[in-house]
Amino acid sequence: MPCNHSICVRISQGAALAALCGLLLVGCSPAKYRQAADDEVYKILGDRSEAILGLRQDHSIDTPSSLLEPDDVNGSGILSDRNQTGQDNLLTLKDTLNLATKANRSYQYNREKLYLQALSLTGTRHKFAFRVTSASADYGFARDDDGKVSKESDADASVSKLLKAGGSLTASLANDLVLYFDGEPRVPSLSLSLTKPLLRGAGADIATEILTQAERDVVYEIRDFSHFQKEFAVDVVNDYFDLLQQGESLRLSYNNYTNRTFFRKEIEARVKAGLAAEFEAKQAKQSEYSAKLAYVGAINTFQNSLDDFKQKLSLPLGSGVRLDFKELDRLKELGLPELPLTDATGYRLATANRLDILNVVDQFEDSKRKVKVAKQDLLPGISLVADASLKDQFYSSFAHEENTRSGGLKIDLPIDQLSERNAYRSSLIAFERQMRSLAQELDSLLDGIRAGVRNLKLQRQNYFTELEARKNAEENLQATQQRLRVGFPGVRTRDIITAQDALLQAQLSVSKANVGYHKIRLKLLKDLGILDTSQNEFWLKEIPVLGAIQVPPVPPGGGLDAVVTPDDILGQQP
Repeated sequence: MPCNHSICVRISQGAALAALCGLLLVGCSPAKYRQAADDEVYKILGDRSEAILGLRQDHSIDTPSSLLEPDDVNGSGILSDRNQTGQDNLLTLKDTLNLATKANRSYQYNREKLYLQALSLTGTRHKFAFRVTSASADYGFARDDDGKVSKESDADASVSKLLKAGGSLTASLANDLVLYFDGEPRVPSLSLSLTKPLLRGAGADIATEILTQAERDVVYEIRDFSHFQKEFAVDVVNDYFDLLQQGESLRLSYNNYTNRTFFRKEIEARVKAGLAAEFEAKQAKQSEYSAKLAYVGAINTFQNSLDDFKQKLSLPLGSGVRLDFKELDRLKELGLPELPLTDATGYRLATANRLDILNVVDQFEDSKRKVKVAKQDLLPGISLVADASLKDQFYSSFAHEENTRSGGLKIDLPIDQLSERNAYRSSLIAFERQMRSLAQELDSLLDGIRAGVRNLKLQRQNYFTELEARKNAEENLQATQQRLRVGFPGVRTRDIITAQDALLQAQLSVSKANVGYHKIRLKLLKDLGILDTSQNEFWLKEIPVLGAIQVPPVPPGGGLDAVVTPDDILGQQP
């Protein structure tokens, strides 16, 4: 059954408005945009990490607060969360690493930094895809001086694409919706425009430079994040062992305090028996006071360090944490694994494996490309331009041959090239800076490796020296105590106190030297780029050094290294 024309027009108008409103509501869904961004970014990161690191990694920047709307998060909730208290919980080193990677604020910042770099790449890629640069529609009414009401409604859309070979392609579509609603629709106005540079901006390598750089920036960020993960893991392990060592020093300080208390009582008994002078009891008591102060200071140092460690783990400072001191026993059982390494071998390994060094090398190559692009920008701007458009006509009389076409050259003469000149000169300076930066990074790399090799050798020698010093201090204290008790001439209370001080210092030094050796060893392996922190208990693994000359290990306690003379270090003086 045919419908009334005015009714059909009203139905068409309503349907069009309803469709437009529906499109706006769908297009404005924040959850949809967020999910689309995550899907695209995580795919990029997964593909790139597999290509760069040889392992596809799962990436996510979501945290517990990511599920909340910003308006649902308030300061009072954060305040109460950071003021929580709890009972002591055993925190093993493995648990600590897992917690740190999830909760550490710096780790989360670097994770988000990687995400944002990949997100930026999606925007650059979008420029080289067909994209709707504009789409709009307006609908309204106008009243003239005679009181006549007329409808006004237009719609237009533009699609453009940057060409990887250089230039751009643009298509525009426009239509008068009033004529459509009134039953006299016109063919939409369609126009195509192509611009192809022939000199300035010509060539795929020049046209896609921004895309190339964006892709490479993602590669750099993946490398940086992987290097950061290793640095972070080593830092957490070292901090944990520092705390264990401080805890062991705390026990040694307490044992020293109780020994001084026992010794003070012994001297007081000797004074009462007429075997020692009164001033010797004063000396023993003063020694006890000093030991007590040292022990109280050790408690304070440990608690402050533990609070700092909690902050690194993003734990509330009031939460109770107990460390697993069995880890220190296992570290002692490992001994001091040899790391046979020369400066040349270490430098070769680091330049081949350090991801951050590979970044500096590649960024040097980037600076060379920038010079090429800036140099090409000095050329005249000559572009091939082509346009085509359909004539404005009704559907009833549409003829496809009714169109206009044009083509030609657009020339931009290099008259005012100040900006281009400055950009070119700046690119040359940036290239030389990057060249110096590369040299400086390589020098710093070699310097760090040389220092690490020397420090590891020194710490190993210190450890065995401290073992001998502790043994000597124990024997000296025992011998001095026996001489004092049997009344050996010339042995005084002060001699016992001096021997006790020497023993405590030797005990503390042995503990520090053992932990210090493993800290330096882990850092050196990380600096070489051969430490795999994804391994379970990587801090207990003996890492083979490829290309290193194997040397027989020095047995624990197997004698002290001979010292070199000053002339061996400074050279023969004339």
